[in-house]
Amino acid sequence: MGLSDLPLASGDKHASCFERLGWTRDQKRRGRGSHILLTKTGVRATLSIPDHREVKRTIIAKLITLAGITQDDYIEHFNK
Repeated sequence: MGLSDLPLASGDKHASCFERLGWTRDQKRRGRGSHILLTKTGVRATLSIPDHREVKRTIIAKLITLAGITQDDYIEHFNK
């Protein structure tokens, strides 16, 4: 599984995929910023996804690593 297998999509679509994996949007910290923040109970990391029309695959790969999941799991949930 390589970077080219990760989907090119908007920040919102990627955030929705992480939500299907158990992450929640951090509404209280969301203001006028240009990033979508996601948190998960029991996980120290906060995922910060750029709210762009197309997010680079390298950024998504780093977020997948931070989330502690595999690229295969991510792609499976992205396509649901």
